[in-house]
Amino acid sequence: ERATAEQAFNRLVIVGGVPAIGSIIGVAALLFLVGQWLIRRKQALLDPSGITAWSTPWDWETVWQVLIFGFFFVGQILLPLGLSLLGQTIGFDSATLTERSRAFYILINYLLLAAGAVAVLYGSIKPYLPLPEGWFRVSLRGNWFWWGTIGYVAALPLVSLVSIVNQQIWQGKGGSNPILPIALEGKDSVALTIFFVTAAIAAPVFEEILFRGFLLPSLTRYLPMWGAIGLSGLIFAIAHLSLSEVLPLTVLGMVLGFVYVRSRNLLASMLLHSLWNSVTLLSLIVLGGSAR
Repeated sequence: ERATAEQAFNRLVIVGGVPAIGSIIGVAALLFLVGQWLIRRKQALLDPSGITAWSTPWDWETVWQVLIFGFFFVGQILLPLGLSLLGQTIGFDSATLTERSRAFYILINYLLLAAGAVAVLYGSIKPYLPLPEGWFRVSLRGNWFWWGTIGYVAALPLVSLVSIVNQQIWQGKGGSNPILPIALEGKDSVALTIFFVTAAIAAPVFEEILFRGFLLPSLTRYLPMWGAIGLSGLIFAIAHLSLSEVLPLTVLGMVLGFVYVRSRNLLASMLLHSLWNSVTLLSLIVLGGSAR
């Protein structure tokens, strides 16, 4: 019992210690940014108003076509309906799947959702090809790694603070991620690896292409830079379809947007997004292990 208690304590120290250290660094980074803004104002990193907006060749109809039809209709209505009809036809019931099979099922679902949305995105912007310079930029050059890393530690205290307020509002209600109970209870290392691929690779790549690569720059045609960052962050949060997480996800989306605007490189926001999902998932796995 003593050994079990010590093991559980060590797990909890890891879960709480890594984010705590990151948050301390993040607070220092935020204080630096605020101080720089107070001194330099328009030339500060926190003021993106002087950054040149993207040249957007399409209008709001194309934006809504991609979001409403490509993401919500195809991903949240057409795909689930098609899979349900297919399951009824072949006698397939996802509730009877093993943990490993369920992990594959969730990954395939997500990849199909991403493929459908990207197909609609490509079809919508195809008439405007070749795109103006700067769109969907992915480059190994530049300081994208530092923007992604510092963005992650800066997001930790911001999202944590908002989450405390959010918890008081929702009291644990409003829905949750379907991976959550599986990660907490999971014992299959292969299944957990598949969940990790879904959360730390597939999700950051697809969501950053859609919300930062396409949506945020499109909004700069109608809004100032901070307005585009804020609205894209809100839509990013709503797209997760969890009312109880809208506030913290909006803050996370805004940090992701700010990092992308400053770096002009999708690798920066993809790295931040991947770090966030990876640490969150690993924390859940460690907590699940300590509970057992």
